[in-house]
Amino acid sequence: MAKKPGMILFMLAATVFNIVITIVCFLILMLLYTIIVVPYIPENVSSFGFPVIFLASFIISFLAYQKALKLYLKKHPMNDREINNRQT
Repeated sequence: MAKKPGMILFMLAATVFNIVITIVCFLILMLLYTIIVVPYIPENVSSFGFPVIFLASFIISFLAYQKALKLYLKKHPMNDREINNRQT
């Protein structure tokens, strides 16, 4: 029973981390898009980049989240079987 509150906190922290990474990726990609691409394309075409940036931020944040989760679980295993495998 003691593991359940820890698991809930882990899931909440992971969710917040994923949301923050998504927002940061979106803002960085939007900044790069407005600085690099928008000055060189017509105004009516520039709006097509926003959905691409939105999807790209989700993909990048998903990949970053997976990598961070693997690193975290390697250092802090969640169940007894992983603890036993780590010690051998």
